[in-house]
Amino acid sequence: MSSLRIRFFLVVLFAAVVPMGVVGSLAHEAIRTRTEEQYARQLDAAVSTARRRVRERADHDRRAVNRLCEPDFVVDRLLLDLAADRFGPERQDDLVQQLPAVMSSVDLDVLSLLDAGDGRVLAAAHYPGRAGAVDAALVRDARAAGGEPFVRDERIREGGETREARAWLVACSAERDRVEVTVVGGTVLHAVAEGLASDVESVRVVLTGPDGALPSDLPGHASRDIHTFTGGDGRTVAKLVAAVDDTGLQEQLIELRTQFAVGGGIALVIALLFSTLLSMSTTRPLAELEEAAKRVGSGDLESTIGIRSRGEVGRALSAFEQMRQDLRRTREKLLRAERIAAWREIARRIAHEIKNPLSPIQVSIETMRKTYKKKHPDFEEIFEESTLTILEEVERLRRIVTEFSEFARLPRPRPEMISIGDVVAHVAGLHQGGPVQVDVDDPGNLPLVRADREQITQVLVNLVQNAADAAAAVRGEGGGHVRIVLEPAPDDRGVLVRVQDDGPGIPEEQRLQVFEPYYTTKADGKGTGLGLAIVHRIVGDHGGSIEIADSPLGGAELTVTLPNSGPPAEADASHTDAAVPLVQRR
Repeated sequence: MSSLRIRFFLVVLFAAVVPMGVVGSLAHEAIRTRTEEQYARQLDAAVSTARRRVRERADHDRRAVNRLCEPDFVVDRLLLDLAADRFGPERQDDLVQQLPAVMSSVDLDVLSLLDAGDGRVLAAAHYPGRAGAVDAALVRDARAAGGEPFVRDERIREGGETREARAWLVACSAERDRVEVTVVGGTVLHAVAEGLASDVESVRVVLTGPDGALPSDLPGHASRDIHTFTGGDGRTVAKLVAAVDDTGLQEQLIELRTQFAVGGGIALVIALLFSTLLSMSTTRPLAELEEAAKRVGSGDLESTIGIRSRGEVGRALSAFEQMRQDLRRTREKLLRAERIAAWREIARRIAHEIKNPLSPIQVSIETMRKTYKKKHPDFEEIFEESTLTILEEVERLRRIVTEFSEFARLPRPRPEMISIGDVVAHVAGLHQGGPVQVDVDDPGNLPLVRADREQITQVLVNLVQNAADAAAAVRGEGGGHVRIVLEPAPDDRGVLVRVQDDGPGIPEEQRLQVFEPYYTTKADGKGTGLGLAIVHRIVGDHGGSIEIADSPLGGAELTVTLPNSGPPAEADASHTDAAVPLVQRR
């Protein structure tokens, strides 16, 4: 009935909370979409402006550097000195002193003059101490760039301090009288990024690595590339990225979600109270009806429903009460009819079983009478054979009557906590030295079960004896094999006992019949057909089960499952009408 209360609650919850959730989601999505569109427009504008300024800066640096490669006093004089081999330490010092002023006049952060032949640095305005050093790699990068800007790490000296900086460079060459000078100049890359500060407050321009990943302290989540910077070899070394700061949007969305969460919580509380009141007035009679139905289903047809109700529920309760009374009367009639039918069937079967031994007894007595009257010379031998036959058949009658008495008067279980392993070891010990080998596979540490030790012993004795007889019938005396395997039941709720043999097995079509009274497959006439019926009843009284399957040894395998909990309360019913359930299994 709790499921009905849950459905009441879910329906009311759906009606109260879902519309609010839908409205909240739509409002949330509308605000987010509108704000993101606004940020996208701001980002587009910022990116367009930044790209324009980057192009302008690249064009400026290219013009500044190319102007030095055109007829220029400083570079022309340097070419003449190099061609005439007059460029010595004194002239180099003069060039080092002049070049910073030239760099400042063309608005560059980095400016170097190199001998294109050997890569010797003739002068470096941004780091005068580099004069005289060899930097062939810079000459190669300049040639590989082909006049396009490229990025390179440079050492810059400012105000007496030296720092490493990544520079965006442009190169050109000037040649005269087979002497070539490479001019390399440009701007510090961070200065390019700082000079591109966006006019829009929510947009930031940052310099990232080659993957374009934003720094962790940047709150923006929407970004767009402005420019990709490459090295002299053409590989990406840095990116200029514009990102939108969406802190305001996130705060607004958080506040909106909080408001809707509070509203949803209030609606949830109201829905809970309303559904509780509704379920109490509606489901209480139904819960009582459900409990009554369970009692009736378990066999209790005497209990009644104490709650009274009106309307449709009241009519359902009345109909159920009428049905309970009808079922009680019908069950009493069926029980009487089943008892009569069951005992009739038992009487018919036992009469048939008793009739079979009477025929050989009658024949033996008649034979003795005839031979005695005729004074037959072999009377003593015939007398001996006939009396042995009569004794065997009388013993068979005694077994039939004894087992039927056990079957009809099987006592109710007297459970205690026992170890199935000990019982199995005892039963296996009874067969030691016999014609059939009996082995036990016990893993140990099996859980104790609540069971009647004598009845469980009787079960195992019958099963092992049946298995030994089946094995001997196929393998002969001394050749059979029986194995008893113990296992814990699934989830450690009991114990499994598997009795396996290497006999002929039990065909599939006979497996539902072997537990019926007086059903036997033994051809020697020694079986009464009550052994497995008693086993089935004892196992059932203990709340267990027994199953038949093919044995790994090649014969049959009978698996008994015994639960830890032991015999259920219903086990007493089997001792009132013993034969009824067995007949019903046919």
